[in-house]
Amino acid sequence: MESSKRLKIFLSCITLGPLLGFLLTSLWFAGGNTVWKQVDYFPYPVESILTLQPYGNEFWVTTAENETYHILYPCEGTDACWEPVDTVPDVAPSDKYTVSDNKCESDYFITPLFRTIKTCVSSTIFAEASSDGTANTGENPWRVSLAVTSDNELWIWQNPWDFANRVIAFQVFFTFIGLSIGLIVDTLVTRKTG
Repeated sequence: MESSKRLKIFLSCITLGPLLGFLLTSLWFAGGNTVWKQVDYFPYPVESILTLQPYGNEFWVTTAENETYHILYPCEGTDACWEPVDTVPDVAPSDKYTVSDNKCESDYFITPLFRTIKTCVSSTIFAEASSDGTANTGENPWRVSLAVTSDNELWIWQNPWDFANRVIAFQVFFTFIGLSIGLIVDTLVTRKTG
């Protein structure tokens, strides 16, 4: 095999391998590691979402029977995770709160919900809890989306904070794995064509 072709294959493999590892890790932490979950313990068909608590642990909905319910998420233990209410309280504001029809609008990657969306509420919080319990502003948001499908079902997508050191460690690790795979592919291609 001529040396210029060999050099091009080598450079392609050692460039594309780490790049792919870095991009996949970035996609993973941007929301690719989070899937939609149905709020299947709530037994009534939902007509609309009234409001969503910024972290997605509480929300208020109107059912098809025009009744208002307060729902806790996730549902843990034997306590009731929903209750009928007459009024909807004011909730702490999100840094970014978006209500959209027919799709979920967010500035971040959200895995697709393979159902027809009627209404979606998305909330983003940029404050990050530090190790001493205080809050500081960070680039690492808490993101949540709550959707009502055309079948009047509730689905939630919730991506909590990932600490920056953990994200960087994973990016370095998978960039190195990508480089290793690139070198293996280079060796196999060179051996096959040489």
